[in-house]
This record gives sequence, structure tokens and C-alpha cells, in this order.
Amino acid sequence: MLGLLATGCVQTYQPMSGLHRPIVVDTKAANLVNMAVIVHCVPGDQLGPQDAARLCRNVGALFSNQGAQVRTVSEKTLRVGDALDGLDTTEDRSDGAELIVELRSRRIHESNDPLLWLLCYSTFTFVPAVTEFSFAQDVTIRDGEGFLLLTDTLQGRLIRRFGISVWAGNKLLDWLWREDEEKLSKEAANRDLSDDMYSQLSQLVFNAKMQQQVLQEATPEGATWR
Repeated sequence: MLGLLATGCVQTYQPMSGLHRPIVVDTKAANLVNMAVIVHCVPGDQLGPQDAARLCRNVGALFSNQGAQVRTVSEKTLRVGDALDGLDTTEDRSDGAELIVELRSRRIHESNDPLLWLLCYSTFTFVPAVTEFSFAQDVTIRDGEGFLLLTDTLQGRLIRRFGISVWAGNKLLDWLWREDEEKLSKEAANRDLSDDMYSQLSQLVFNAKMQQQVLQEATPEGATWR
């Protein structure tokens, strides 16, 4: 019985603002060839130091796979000079692009009713308990000199339902109707969230790159647009 209760949680993910927008970039294509990109994941109440480092590694790998030269920083304060030391900036690049991608995570809302949990346990989990967690990922993209190119916020929600009735019903639907990619699990929810988040981040960085190129081309030689 205890083993069954330990697995009686079903997690689902719902994209909200920003995460469900259509994208045009292919995250497996060479969209950022020879670009020097600094990824700065800022630790905070919602994103601890270890989580910030993990997020930076994942996002850094995402951009590296698209051809960028990436340095990740998971400290609260970004020292650009130190971060640039980890990048090969000697290579001649046709666009001269260098981007700083800052990521900040915050909690928007959390619902966790203790009375519902009491009812859940008093009915031996036949009445499910539900917790909701809404989050935001703030994205700021600047050029190497700090000029703001783009800012956006991506929001999503994670819903966890706990109880033997939820677990049994979900397993039955998985067995009878759902395809493998449609089955509900914590791993599936995390995978869908990651796919949406990384796709949107790739699109935002590509948009910032194009905006930077347009601004540079529109600036007369010898002038500055900063």
C-alpha cells in the first residue's frame, strides 16, 4: 500500500503566456554559428544556486548545439570581463555579434489547500489532493556592451494530483487509449516544459541576433546607435 501511495502522483504541464507561441527556428539547426553568447542564470528565491547552474548548463548546451560559443554564469552578479575570458573572441566573425542572455525565475502563484490534503488522507487517497504551481521565466537579452535588445516573460503551470483514484485512472487510460508520447507522467510533463522553454529561448535569441544586425546595418559608418 505504501509503495502504491508513493507513486500515486500525476503531474501535468500547461503552457501559459509566451510558452505556446509558434516558433520558426529549428533548435537543431546552426542558427548561432560563431556567436559569442554569455548565459547568465540569476539565483533567487525560486532558483537556488544548484538549479541555476543546471539551467545554465542546459541552456548553454542548447546554444552550443546551434553553433554558438557559450560561457555560462550562475552567480547573482555578472562580471562581463570575467565571462568573456571563457570565450574565444579572437576569431573573425562576419556579424561581430555577442549576446548576453539573462534568465530569472520567479513564482507567480501556488495553491496547496491543507483541508483538501486532510480529506485525501482521511479517505485513503480516494479523494485526490491537487496542488498548482505557476512560474515565470524572465528573459533579457543585451549586446556585449549592455544595450537592451529584447525582453520577454515566459509563463507556465504545473499541476500535481495525488491519490489512488487518480493514479489508477491514469494508468487505465495509458493502457487502453494513450500512445506512448501522450502518457501522463512527471517525466513527460518535464519533457514538454523543456521543449517549449528551449524552443522559445532559441527563437528569442535568434530574434535578438536579427535585431542587432538590423540596427548595425541601419547605423551610418562612424556613428553609434547606443
